[in-house]
Amino acid sequence: MKRASLAALLPLLAQVLAGQQKEQPVGLMLMPGDGLVLRAGSELPLKAKAGEMLFAGDSVRTGAAASTFLYCPEKSSQELTAKSEVLLDARQLKVKTGKLGAKSPVQSCFLPQTVRVAVASQQHYGVTMVRALTTAKADAGTLASHLAALPDAERRTIQQELDPVQKALAANPEDQASQLALAGILENHKLSADAAAAYRGISAKWPEAVWIKGKIFELEEASAIADAAAAAKDTGGRTYALLIGVSQYQKLPQDQWLQYAHADATLFANHLKSPRGGGLGDDSLALLVNEKATTAAIRNAFETFLKGKAGKQDTVLLFIAAHGTVEAAGNRGAFIVTWDSDPQDLAATALPMADVQNLLQQGLSKVGRVLAFIDVCRAGTIGTIKSTTVNAAVERLGEAEGDIFGLMASRPKELSMEGPDYGGGHGAFSYYLVKGLTGAADKNGDGIVNVNEVIEYVREQVSQGTKDRQHPRDFGNIENAVVLSDKRKPGIDVAHFRLLYDSGGDPVRLAAAAPQLPANADEPALRRFRETVASSPRDAAAQLPELKRSLAPQAYLAAENELRIALEDRGQQVLLRYLTGDQVPQTRGDFEAGAANFRSARDLTPESIFLEAREVFCRGRAELFQKDYAGAADLLEQAARLDPSGAYSYNALGIAYLEQADYGRSVLAFRDAIRRAPYWAYPRHNLALAYSEQGNYGEAVKTYQQAIRLAPQYSYLPYNLGLVYQRMNRRKDAENAYQRAIALAPDAPEAYNALGSLRAAGGRAAEAERDYRQALAKKTDFAPARHNLALLLAEKPDRRAEAYELWRAVLAQSPDYLPSRLALAEALAKAGQKQEALEQYRAALAQKPDYAAARAAMADLLAAGGDTAAALDQLREAARLQPDNSALRERVGDLEHERGQGAAAQAAWQEALERATDAADRKRIGRKMKAAP
Repeated sequence: MKRASLAALLPLLAQVLAGQQKEQPVGLMLMPGDGLVLRAGSELPLKAKAGEMLFAGDSVRTGAAASTFLYCPEKSSQELTAKSEVLLDARQLKVKTGKLGAKSPVQSCFLPQTVRVAVASQQHYGVTMVRALTTAKADAGTLASHLAALPDAERRTIQQELDPVQKALAANPEDQASQLALAGILENHKLSADAAAAYRGISAKWPEAVWIKGKIFELEEASAIADAAAAAKDTGGRTYALLIGVSQYQKLPQDQWLQYAHADATLFANHLKSPRGGGLGDDSLALLVNEKATTAAIRNAFETFLKGKAGKQDTVLLFIAAHGTVEAAGNRGAFIVTWDSDPQDLAATALPMADVQNLLQQGLSKVGRVLAFIDVCRAGTIGTIKSTTVNAAVERLGEAEGDIFGLMASRPKELSMEGPDYGGGHGAFSYYLVKGLTGAADKNGDGIVNVNEVIEYVREQVSQGTKDRQHPRDFGNIENAVVLSDKRKPGIDVAHFRLLYDSGGDPVRLAAAAPQLPANADEPALRRFRETVASSPRDAAAQLPELKRSLAPQAYLAAENELRIALEDRGQQVLLRYLTGDQVPQTRGDFEAGAANFRSARDLTPESIFLEAREVFCRGRAELFQKDYAGAADLLEQAARLDPSGAYSYNALGIAYLEQADYGRSVLAFRDAIRRAPYWAYPRHNLALAYSEQGNYGEAVKTYQQAIRLAPQYSYLPYNLGLVYQRMNRRKDAENAYQRAIALAPDAPEAYNALGSLRAAGGRAAEAERDYRQALAKKTDFAPARHNLALLLAEKPDRRAEAYELWRAVLAQSPDYLPSRLALAEALAKAGQKQEALEQYRAALAQKPDYAAARAAMADLLAAGGDTAAALDQLREAARLQPDNSALRERVGDLEHERGQGAAAQAAWQEALERATDAADRKRIGRKMKAAP
């Protein structure tokens, strides 16, 4: 199959991943059969599903059965015959192979606009959060009552559009095209509750159509926001603040940590708690620093304020001091690097700036104003990503419709500075910002600090304080006269905030802020709940009903959110380990635990497509350990449809295909994973494995080298590169690769063992023995090294007994380790210990009955011992297992001839002759047939 080039596919992928603009579909799958859909921007086709949207640039392929789909440019239902492929264009269908079948006109072909590639993280917290604390009730009215409540002109316009659709449905309630048209018309006219109800009816028939789930999520959330806004009471205006400061990072090397970001957030929090800063209480302020600033915690806190608490008269304040970066490869967008982010796949682990903008856009429809102070460009390198353009993405936050004011710490392509010179240990921006808010920015001396004064003060002071190397910029549309602080009230003394140092001269690490506790935190049930959340979050879910009875609504929501965050954090840790690939191997239990955590989180937030995608991925990845590759692939494809921008599912799909020796599809899946996470080393390792199995060693080497550049700290990459070099007979390169792996992981046995195999193959027996023994010194029960050492020693007559003991030790530890059992059997047979050799072969066949080579070897021993009948039984079974193996049938003929069964011998030789492909084999068998009587 011809593949589109990466360069050609990246712009479209970047557009659909970053832009999230709704598009007009051109078609929809009706009867998929065994068809596949290849999305524009991807290489791996996925199974077609009923109700799946089709866009211009997508292709549909059929297998043994035909498929049927709507094609709206022609207002038709179109059949694609078996073994065909068609490309969908905005104007016409383009047949690539095979042919189109019957075409039927349809009365309605109204397909609602939707995003081509949905971002699951933007379909996470929806109606659950919006209705968490509001007293607004979901509208229980009917479509008729909603239409009746509209102005006459608007009602008539909508009804004119609805009439033909409703008539078609009256004639045929199962008319799928008309059902879609009804939902789309209601959506276009912002009848959100009615549109959601219509889509739910369609979803019941097409449960695997993910775009419908997305529509329901958006519409239910929009309806809930409108209800909450209508029911909101004027409380006089409150401020809710989320302050984030991340200096330390779970997945970044320490030389890339920050020093004072956590101190900046703490300083700002103290200002906001003072009367001068607003006197915010614990119920209005969330401080997340270092390990508390996980992606889940930040997203949850932001959503809580925007959707659960703040109203039209309220202000939301957002302060972020952390790393931020832009993934230049693939133009995948800007990210805030949280404590548990991994630069290898920021889209899956970090907080996308697009998500922040999306939250602001939604939240501003019910929130009075947003104040954002963001300092996220403190380093040019995050992991292996080099970028200083994150501030350009920060400025886009000001594009949200509503009152927003923002200050970012520096210009695009500038770095923000931090150091002890700024208040004893802060970022320059944060220090002067808080100093200005506490009164220093009051230029006219009226005791009030407004927006304009803060902008001028911070710009001037930061520029001077950094010797003109850093220049803050403002964005947004709020009025300059809006008051930010009241100098006439008591405040904090910024000059007194000094960083403490320990006896060794290192900065004292500020502890992460504890979760905000409800007022009745001493209540025994709540105390037990919090202890369970800390030790076993899934078990804490059973305690929620008791808490709901005993706590006030706001206190209960705080407890529920604590559980949400803990469950998501636990699930995130499974994904973080997955990103390390073979460096930290995972078990089936790891993924099952991940699935259970995400499932429990979904119980709290059932509308979350984000959590569903991760749960289904973990279930699919766990199935790979059960060797149910088809079942695993189905689950992983479902996860990929739920989160099409996620690399993790495509990588796991590639593994499923690789395990089935379907190297062609595995290559496509790994390439799609790389396209979605260009800084992730693991799919490149897997792609190299697939290339190697295809015999494409040159591409395998190149791909491993790319992976090593991305993750030079991972020892498994040079180790596996060495294996490829060894297969290419590039011994020196292989040895260098193994030595590099040893330098990275000196206590791991694998590279020592591989180095021993390399040297043994080169005749360097003494060095090989030393390598094997080094491997065993690192791990005494490492079976491959014991086995290889035994193979080496068995070559020397005076050390064969030692070899036997090594093999027996392996089998005592791991009875199912076939290489040692078969090697021991072969060695015993050569030494004349035939009975013990037969016992070893029988044990091997009890473990693996379909091992034809073991049956053939056992047959030779039986025949040599005179038991020809038993030998023939083994050979015939081996021939059944390998029907194209001419040598097995030739051996059957030989034994039949030896025991005087001429006809049987001739029949077996004839079967062997028919299967033989080598000319010399055919001549030899022919001579036997002629010579035999």
